[in-house]
Amino acid sequence: MSTHRPTRAVRSLRTESRPTQPAPEPSPLLESANPAMQRAIATARQVAPSDVAVLLTGESGTGKNVLASAIHAWSPRHEGPFVTIPCPTLADHALLEGALLRDVKGAFSESATDIPGRLESAQGGTLFLDEVGDLSLDVQAKLERILAEQLFERTGASGTLGVDARTITATKHDLEADVRAGRFREDLFFGLNVVTIALPPLRDRLEDLSALTDHILTRLAARHGRGTLRLAPEIRHIFAAYNWPGNVRELANTLERAVVLSRGEVITTEHLPDRLLAPPTPVQHTPHTKRTGRVTSFSLKELERQQIARVLAKSETLEEAAARLGINPSTLWRKRKRYGYD
Repeated sequence: MSTHRPTRAVRSLRTESRPTQPAPEPSPLLESANPAMQRAIATARQVAPSDVAVLLTGESGTGKNVLASAIHAWSPRHEGPFVTIPCPTLADHALLEGALLRDVKGAFSESATDIPGRLESAQGGTLFLDEVGDLSLDVQAKLERILAEQLFERTGASGTLGVDARTITATKHDLEADVRAGRFREDLFFGLNVVTIALPPLRDRLEDLSALTDHILTRLAARHGRGTLRLAPEIRHIFAAYNWPGNVRELANTLERAVVLSRGEVITTEHLPDRLLAPPTPVQHTPHTKRTGRVTSFSLKELERQQIARVLAKSETLEEAAARLGINPSTLWRKRKRYGYD
């Protein structure tokens, strides 16, 4: 007898629907010297003991999933499961039901085994809806009813169950603008948006760049069995001058690439992707620039000069500027003199 096999997407959702272990202790990635990030973390700690719905906003790669896990770890539900639903995978009702509800015999039939959906798996814990702004309007309506009524029906079975799970959502979208444009349901927005916490992009957290780099590099070196690795001094200036559109996730990917490609104990510019060495805007070839293949890039001295000028303009004191650059104030004082800044 033939058996209908579920799609790859449904099989993937089933695999991810299994209960997870309790969330770990909050990550060192959340330690910050940046005022905006400190406010975000403080707000997260304040709301963690309650069950109110939390909406995390920010660009991709800013650490919304890390903060969601931390809120769970700080909450009374920390011994319960932390269950993640990647919303971009929920293209239609069938996938939503396969992810949220319970697959019983005959529904997405793969076997006679009951496979708990993530909503039921999250009972007593936290349900994290990642990138909720990517849901279609039809799926939003289904989700809003489940969350509003705090009840759901098992797919392929009769009867209803109550929902005992704290909801945290995250999005890179401006949901208020999406509501005005008719792309996001207003009722779902207000249901998810009891407390909003905005995470700043990495380019606005230069105070944290050096510590984040060191933490991620240490973790990656251990993962790949590389022992102690260090960055060449010019790497710090290149990192500080770069805009990091992919934020902390891009930083981690850049460092992992360098760890894999390097052979010695020092990571140099040859281990970085070309985009980090290219100028931020097109420039004419001058004595301050050099050509490397088809990419025109600033010399390291020019990158350093421009970054110091930019950070000094944003900082009230030399000590603040040095902290943002990740160097000693006396070193910054000498560099400022060298480049002729007052």
